[in-house]
Amino acid sequence: MTDFLTSMAGVSLGGGAVILLLVVLAKLTRGRYGARWRCWAWLLLALRLAVPLPLLPAGAETAPIQIQVPPDRVIYQPMRTPRPSAAQPSQPVQTAAPSAAPSSVPVSTPAPEVLPTEQTQPAPITVGGILLALWVTGGAAVLGWNLIAHFRFKRYLARWCRPAEDAGTIRLFNGLCDSLSLQRRPRLRLCPGLAVPMLAGLFRPVLLLPEDAGGQGLRYALLHELIHYRRRDIWLKTLVLWVNAVHWFNPLVWLMVRSVERDTELACDEGALKRLPQEEHAAYGRAILQAVAALRKEKA
Repeated sequence: MTDFLTSMAGVSLGGGAVILLLVVLAKLTRGRYGARWRCWAWLLLALRLAVPLPLLPAGAETAPIQIQVPPDRVIYQPMRTPRPSAAQPSQPVQTAAPSAAPSSVPVSTPAPEVLPTEQTQPAPITVGGILLALWVTGGAAVLGWNLIAHFRFKRYLARWCRPAEDAGTIRLFNGLCDSLSLQRRPRLRLCPGLAVPMLAGLFRPVLLLPEDAGGQGLRYALLHELIHYRRRDIWLKTLVLWVNAVHWFNPLVWLMVRSVERDTELACDEGALKRLPQEEHAAYGRAILQAVAALRKEKA
């Protein structure tokens, strides 16, 4: 138990150092360059932190090497009996006469003493046990909170969202999917109450649109979310949520969650700008800023 907690603390401490390095790198580049490569670094780091165990078992590098010798290679030497010397003549061996058979006298054997059974004492409460209980409780709380929020949102979608039926929206959606070479495409749904379009669902993704979505901003929003779908950013975010539940005690992991959210958005914007002509970059930036403002207003 103590070894597990120690190894987990070591993995979390090393991961925190890498998190600080990536955050400082993003600050030095002002978060504009290399977001796509930082996302790959976040993925590798999240995969390492997801299983807080050492890469090699303890003592594997210092384990002694055992050499087994096959039985046919062992040389046996017969024992030699010493010969009697001439100075000491051999004496005849005298055998003791058999003693008379003992008379059959009944002997009373004492009854076995019955010892009182010892009661099992409860296991003592140790510091390692308390820390393990706190870690499990905190991880279950973080994971349970995310699961509750997910199922509440899923129930809301099942009740209120409906398939998109506007011909122009469907034509625009299919055209963007063709430009991104997407063979498998998310389902397109309209959902009341949403401020901005969003991608939801891990195994069966759904692209959700607000009811009042339209105009040139809809094209940019669809392109943004489809690039998220193509990059499979939702899988990275889900993995980071699991890492956050495992290392909830490390404040740098909470910083990692926010950094991954920011870098995935920046990487998605980089991919969108590469597919748009230069004269549309300003319009795309205004559409993204409007979406961010609407999202912050909804959260407020």
